Amino acid sequence: MAKEILYDDAGTVFLGDSITLGMAASNRSNTFVSLLTQDLDRRGVHEKTGEFISVDPARSLAVAAHAMKKDRSFVFIEFGVHAAVDERITPDVFRQGYANVLDCVVGDGTIVVAGTVPWLGWAPDNPVYSRAEEFSQIISQEAAKRDVAVADLWSATKLRTDLISTPQDYAFLAPYHGDGFHPGDAGHAVIASVYAKALAEEMASPPNRSYQRTCH
Repeated sequence: MAKEILYDDAGTVFLGDSITLGMAASNRSNTFVSLLTQDLDRRGVHEKTGEFISVDPARSLAVAAHAMKKDRSFVFIEFGVHAAVDERITPDVFRQGYANVLDCVVGDGTIVVAGTVPWLGWAPDNPVYSRAEEFSQIISQEAAKRDVAVADLWSATKLRTDLISTPQDYAFLAPYHGDGFHPGDAGHAVIASVYAKALAEEMASPPNRSYQRTCH
């Protein structure tokens, strides 16, 4: 089941996994969601924020459909980590699933920013590393087809061990310490900055779309 934190009138929604939930950040205000929301506030965008967390890649479309039952002004997507780790999910399956998510959330008047897969400590000889890189390329390709902004988290975090939490780091969510996998405060800050850069570019030149969202 997806975790849902939503206001019915939320203008901004985040679709993601445990990173969107804030795993390994030291407090809620240091999560990339909170940092990015603060960035929106500085831009004069003062809207309530809703979060939809899907820990199962197969549920991503259902989560997206739920999030878009009402019109939203901004949608930030952070999917791909679980798919990269799950060897049962082929690149073709991931591409189709991600394309369906984008078709569900991309519509006239909604600014969408799709994040590639963040690096989470995988060694280059680890098969997950290659899958995460490939899935990041798929995300960028499918986003380009729909004139969706891309936050290239993979390039910004790849091999940055300083961005990964350690068991010595305090975390505000149980088990209340870092795990050597999820990003720590530094990682969340970088993720937020990459999303913010893509958002700024998108707001400066908003896409001109005239088609309706489709969920299937």
